[in-house]
Amino acid sequence: MTQKTLAELYDEHAAKSKTLSVSQLLAGFVVSILVMVGSTWGLLYVLSVFGLISITVSHLGPYTLVMLVGSIGATIVGGILCIILVRFPRSASPALRIHRFFKRGTGEYFVSPDKKDQSFSTVMRRSLYGSVLVAGMALTIMEFDLMVVAETADILSFGAWVFILSTAILPFTILILYYGPWVIKDAGLFHLDLRDRSLSNVGDDLEDILEFFAGVDIILVWLELTITTGLDAPWLPIFVILVVLGPLYAIVMNFTLIFMYVKNRATSRMIGLLVDTYKIPDMLGSGEIIRDTVMKTIDRGLVSATTMEELVAAESVTGEEDLADST
Repeated sequence: MTQKTLAELYDEHAAKSKTLSVSQLLAGFVVSILVMVGSTWGLLYVLSVFGLISITVSHLGPYTLVMLVGSIGATIVGGILCIILVRFPRSASPALRIHRFFKRGTGEYFVSPDKKDQSFSTVMRRSLYGSVLVAGMALTIMEFDLMVVAETADILSFGAWVFILSTAILPFTILILYYGPWVIKDAGLFHLDLRDRSLSNVGDDLEDILEFFAGVDIILVWLELTITTGLDAPWLPIFVILVVLGPLYAIVMNFTLIFMYVKNRATSRMIGLLVDTYKIPDMLGSGEIIRDTVMKTIDRGLVSATTMEELVAAESVTGEEDLADST
């Protein structure tokens, strides 16, 4: 079956799947704004309570306006990135190269797409994953500044710069490391590992790898901040991380909502890239080839297991004969 027919079949299935309505998308943007305002003002209030900054009523208007502008800007940037992904699906290919680097030719790839239902809980969950990913990358770049002892004010400044850097690298991170693995997963790209005969979704593998490294970076920064500040301000490390994650969660939620609107089209284009350009076999057009590969892998495993059982049995018999001879 040709790629065009495969993409058309996916579009037919996707049209029957549950998607977010316009009202749900608008409600999501409202929630994003509330999270942005609430998290930012909550953090500023904590700083004010500890006497680190001074907040007055006159600051409410300008600060809130900045937050709204940031939320609108994130929505516009997210729309541009989604247009790039739909028109140029190859822009997500660096994520696939990451997977190939880790696997290093240990198996075979094949495409088996399936329709995915959309829900608001998916938006919330993936927004948390995306904010952790972006924050982890920014902390990786800037954690070298923590190698020297710093005062509390310096640590707070560090948190602010991490947030600024996180915002600056958002387009790169979102397009390649957030949208990329997501659309690859929904396109149904699987990897059959010939060593241990395991089957995994490439998008899931990529997200697990990226989330692991991002989480490790955040934990390392928390430990470094704890060592730097000592017991004088035990709340400070967690506070710095919240400075980054709170507003970033709201921003990434906007990116997620925009992507939900074009996800099916982006997935269809990715299927075309994988099957037509990269010549990866799919279950519809190359089902026999894929089944033969799977069966050969299983047969190889069974032969290896049988051979091992025969060797163990032979050694057991030999051991019993030696014991009988000795007696």
